[in-house]
Amino acid sequence: MFTLSLILIGTACFVATTPIANDPFTIVSSDVSPSSRLISFDKSVDKILSFWTDDKLKAAKSVMPIRKINSQTTTKTEMPNNGPRVLVDGTMGSLQKAAISAAVNPDKASSRQVFASTGRQTYTTGKIFWNNTGNSYGMCSGAIVTSNNKETIVTAGHCCFDHDTNKFRISQNFIFIPDYKSGAQPYGKWAARTMTAYTAWTVNQNFNYDVCFVNLYTNSKGQHIQDLLGAEGIASNYPRNAITYSFGYPYNLAQGEIMQYCSGSAAASKYGNGYTGQTIPCDMTGGCSGGPWIQNFTASTGNGYITSLNSFLITTIPNYMNGPYFESNIWSLYQKCMV
Repeated sequence: MFTLSLILIGTACFVATTPIANDPFTIVSSDVSPSSRLISFDKSVDKILSFWTDDKLKAAKSVMPIRKINSQTTTKTEMPNNGPRVLVDGTMGSLQKAAISAAVNPDKASSRQVFASTGRQTYTTGKIFWNNTGNSYGMCSGAIVTSNNKETIVTAGHCCFDHDTNKFRISQNFIFIPDYKSGAQPYGKWAARTMTAYTAWTVNQNFNYDVCFVNLYTNSKGQHIQDLLGAEGIASNYPRNAITYSFGYPYNLAQGEIMQYCSGSAAASKYGNGYTGQTIPCDMTGGCSGGPWIQNFTASTGNGYITSLNSFLITTIPNYMNGPYFESNIWSLYQKCMV
């Protein structure tokens, strides 16, 4: 059976349900629509999952903000870490542990596609989908992150919250498909139960906080996604200017049907506008939004520490991706929703 309680995280996460402009660090959350509560929870989840046909999945279009440099604020100095370094290690799921010699060794991969689409990180990284209106569907990327509730993924704030409607997308058949590959769904579809972000994003659209944590329902067998597939670690105030791997499903490469990756040394972003995030060399575009940036990445296990995510591109700086630096405020947001 599916989880019988709609809000397992209760007051720990549901601090507010509507944006409050005066306090950028108010945590706002949204759960499934009230109409879904009129039927049993297992039928509600079944309805969400059965909505997604192969045609709808392939029709989904990417979203990714494209920003311009603010020339008045590009001379800022890089922000220092704003607190002690804290981290949670990644975990190995039962299916990860079972995948041994049969799996391609990603350490010896010969191409970016092989490395990205067959490595052990495919257990924890996946594709996100939601429906807009009519025959319009959106897609992003995300990753499972270690949590006490064993059901949390992290993605970009712009994948969860629609500023055009000023609403979370939780009631738009929002799902996560780990290791999606050209329509294949080896570990099934997982429906979103709650999503949480800061008003710094939902109200102010501050790209330092383009981050959203999503809690998922269990599957039809009552299993938690982390128990099966494992999870990436997460860290805040981690070293800057470090070698970083980014994963996601960019539409410009294989039309978002196959997981891709970028890697390189992070550097201070040139965006300006008070932005304290970083940038890495990367030719991925829309669709990879929300895909994890991982430091201390070990290819043989697919584990490391998520320290940022794919957030936005800059019009005049091609082939570079920008992502928010996970500092103490992001850690606090994570702590509220991982129990």
